[in-house]
Amino acid sequence: MLEETFSEYFLCNFNDAVHPEDLPADGRLRKLWMSEDLWTLEEIKLIIKRWQEERGKDPLEGRGEELLNDFLQLIFAFVQNNFTGPFDRLTSCTEMLSSLQLDNCDPLEQLKASGEELNPNVKTAELLLIAKQILDALIAAHPTSKLLIWWRLRLICLHQHILDDLASALYEEFKVAAEDLHGHLEAFATKELQALLLLELANGYLQFHRSDLACQKLDQVCSHLQVELQVEGLLGMRTKFQQKALPQLCLKVVQQQQQSEDQDQALPSAKLSNAQTTLPQLLLLEDDTRLERIRFIEPQDNEVMTLPSVLQALVLAKVKQLKRSQPKDRLADEQLEPYTQTLLYQEHGPLQVRQAALLLNCHQESGQRRTVERSWKQCEECVKLLDTAERHPLRTRLSYGFAAFLQPKWQVQLQLVDLLRSLGMTKTALDICLQIHAWEQVIECYTSLELRHKAAEIIRQELEKNPTALLYCLLGDAIDDPQCYEQAWQHSKQTSGKAQAYWGNFFYRRAEYAQAIEHYEQSLEINSLQESILLRCGYSAIQLERWEVAVKCYLAYTHLEANGFESWNNLGKALIKLGDKPRAHRLLGESLKCNYSNWKVWENYMLVSVDTSHWEDAMRAYQRLGELKQHYLDEEVLTRIVYGIARQMQSDSISQAASSSLQRRVGQLLGQQCVQHGNEPMVWELAALVAVTPLKKAEHLVKSYRAYTAKQMGWETKSAHAKKALSLCLEVAELSQAAMKEHAADESEGMITSQLNSSRLAATSCLNALKRASLVEVPKEQQTQMDELEQQLTELTKIVQQRMQRTT
Repeated sequence: MLEETFSEYFLCNFNDAVHPEDLPADGRLRKLWMSEDLWTLEEIKLIIKRWQEERGKDPLEGRGEELLNDFLQLIFAFVQNNFTGPFDRLTSCTEMLSSLQLDNCDPLEQLKASGEELNPNVKTAELLLIAKQILDALIAAHPTSKLLIWWRLRLICLHQHILDDLASALYEEFKVAAEDLHGHLEAFATKELQALLLLELANGYLQFHRSDLACQKLDQVCSHLQVELQVEGLLGMRTKFQQKALPQLCLKVVQQQQQSEDQDQALPSAKLSNAQTTLPQLLLLEDDTRLERIRFIEPQDNEVMTLPSVLQALVLAKVKQLKRSQPKDRLADEQLEPYTQTLLYQEHGPLQVRQAALLLNCHQESGQRRTVERSWKQCEECVKLLDTAERHPLRTRLSYGFAAFLQPKWQVQLQLVDLLRSLGMTKTALDICLQIHAWEQVIECYTSLELRHKAAEIIRQELEKNPTALLYCLLGDAIDDPQCYEQAWQHSKQTSGKAQAYWGNFFYRRAEYAQAIEHYEQSLEINSLQESILLRCGYSAIQLERWEVAVKCYLAYTHLEANGFESWNNLGKALIKLGDKPRAHRLLGESLKCNYSNWKVWENYMLVSVDTSHWEDAMRAYQRLGELKQHYLDEEVLTRIVYGIARQMQSDSISQAASSSLQRRVGQLLGQQCVQHGNEPMVWELAALVAVTPLKKAEHLVKSYRAYTAKQMGWETKSAHAKKALSLCLEVAELSQAAMKEHAADESEGMITSQLNSSRLAATSCLNALKRASLVEVPKEQQTQMDELEQQLTELTKIVQQRMQRTT
């Protein structure tokens, strides 16, 4: 039980495992838990009248449970009319609210947040507004009640759902409530309640696009419930005619054994908690090639793992978090498939979890030729389910509903619109868009049908009925008239961030970036959670070289969407321009996680790593560029890496282990470069620089000399080239002689003699070439080098002859 005034049953996590004797004596609460009808029109009418009459008059002490029951019925009526369905009482409820003539109750204005208006499909918003007022009064009277804070958290999420875009003001409220609740998990007695709270926190963070925070909360749920979600590869068949079993992904939910003394804390099975729930089934695929589901080789792997309802909600939250945090491609969908498949074949469970899993599956299958038709039909069934009153009463629809990421009806319909448009059924999609007032999609449909002028007509008609800032903006887009955006701004009494965003988009499309930034910044001041506006404002700032603005915008965007490599890359570029290269290096490393195969990002990362002396990262980037680009070679970067590592190894600040690691790594890199670019003298010269023994250095320099003389045609006639060749030969001669005194154990006398002979031959060929060139006047420095090489050649010849005589 809770250490507070209110019973935990006021949270209304409805499940069939609760018996009447478990409930407190409060008659209205018992009715909520036991009856199918959670509210009636007469009850709602009386609640509203009572609140209007008593609001602000009497103290609330002693009436807390009565008011909380009033609040619950208002919320359940609102949720039914907009989220869960059925919508059989929507018309009568709307008429009842109109007849009450509520004073000082304008939800369209009072429920605005950060300049964002309510979606035009929201019904009976007065119920939500009055419920918020009651909850605020209850919290004022019971400030220590964590149950009331939990309900505030739920109301914030519901409020965000009925807005068209994210609202920064609501996110700030959500953070305050989330931090308060997270710090008082122990206020809730059972492990199941604590897990549900963490799940709702995770879903809330996901709703505000904070995937990393959601992931942390989900990890806490797993730790709290002693559960591990493991995706394994098992051999199985996907098609009917497949002969060879291939690895297929499968989700295993590993639950640690409960101790005997914790049996009262064990999670109830789904068969108990949702015994009376008839779950909608996945439609049959009926394909001539593909199996209905993967058939694994081991029989036990084909058995459906039965999960408690809370764990089903956990799997759903995890798949939504992964979907949010991963790139949008076919590979990512395949990684999500085992999660959704586990949910789709559960025999018992919460209705909202199954509905959400079906919609996720529709989205995953919509891009595949063999499953797209089922995806469309299944989505239609999900829309119909919302209106079906017979099979699923409201209490069943709300079972674990707040932990299952409730979706408004129009969002489900918009998913169906996307599917219809992808199948070319644009007119059918258009009819749905007109029905749910999805004006942006209406314009897109008319544009696809080459009837763009019709869109302007429809929007003008709607403006005459009920003008909104969004409609003025859409009219401006339809007719390319910037005055419409100004009208939207004035209509909103200069509070609509959307009006400024559309106004900025008008200039952005015309590459008038200075004016675009001016409007974008005003829009972001009103509402900072606009992803597309942050991107466009950042891009505009880069075009104008306003690096501070670019950093601000891209940094805010990466907090919302951490998987866009371009945003990380552009942020790194802006930081480089501002001179903050260490930070740019770290951020470009983040961008690589989002797109591992973009050579531009790797090149930027390599250059910044070199500038910041992160040599391991620079070498990794160079090697990856060699894989992505054929015959990739950047001598300047290689030179900076080699000399930078050489300086670092000579310093006292580096440990012996780190020095050995760098030496080994750079040796491997240059070894690869020598194989790929054996005709480049600089590569061999750099390899000689990092070689450990004089013999290895001499071997590399001989090859450098050969590559140099082959590459530079007529080198012997050009003084600068001739001096380079002479210096290489002189260095080879010195190193070859040094190898006689200093060599590794695996370097034999025969190898040393062979190298001395190679050095002698190189010196001979160099001198002969220079003598044949017959320059009229040889520069003094070059002549000095030639004389010195003559002496070295004499010495080398003598040494080689002596060593050859000893061997014979």
